[in-house]
Amino acid sequence: MILRFPVRCADARPGLVKAGKRIEDESFRIIDEEIGDHRFPDDQWPVVRRIIHSTGDFDYAQRIRFSDGAVAAGAEALRAGACIFADTRMIRAGLAPWRLEWFGNEVVTPAEKIESQEIAVEMGVTRTLAAFRSCADGLNGSVVAVGNAPTALQEVVRLIEEQGVRPALVIGVPVGFVQAEESKASLWRLHDQPLITVLGRKGGSTVAVAILHALLELAKAGR
Repeated sequence: MILRFPVRCADARPGLVKAGKRIEDESFRIIDEEIGDHRFPDDQWPVVRRIIHSTGDFDYAQRIRFSDGAVAAGAEALRAGACIFADTRMIRAGLAPWRLEWFGNEVVTPAEKIESQEIAVEMGVTRTLAAFRSCADGLNGSVVAVGNAPTALQEVVRLIEEQGVRPALVIGVPVGFVQAEESKASLWRLHDQPLITVLGRKGGSTVAVAILHALLELAKAGR
């Protein structure tokens, strides 16, 4: 038997349908119950919980780090329509379009530009490093999200330290075994830069997307 469903595009509203929202709410309830008492303030916990929800891994509650005021800085920037600079297309693909539409946030992946490859070959560096170096001025006031490329995060740290670049927030959560742990440790040592990171080898684009979704939800709620 073929089931046919009426198409009502004109009435469709973006977001989670009721069944999906019930599943998400129940997942959050289970996470709250299993985590028990925790050290996170009210603004940080929604970010941590969404990472756990996206990964199924409670270990992130031990590894995540927030600089003072990072959540507020990120939510405020997104609410103001800040551009999101991402190291990979996976982050852009993972972000819900209907959440991005709330404040008109554009997602830019500078490594896609052909100039980035040309610069990388000429300089003998990775494409993502070259990409972030070439768009340094655009990072001011933006939200930077690095989920895969440690060299990109290292370049962002260098730009902050040496050139005075000032993103509104840096989400540095690259995953892996080569330079990932070191790049996040370098980010965590920065002063006066709003940041969210996950120490150690864990991370990835899924984690970066979870953080951004949580921040967008907090921005929408006015928090």
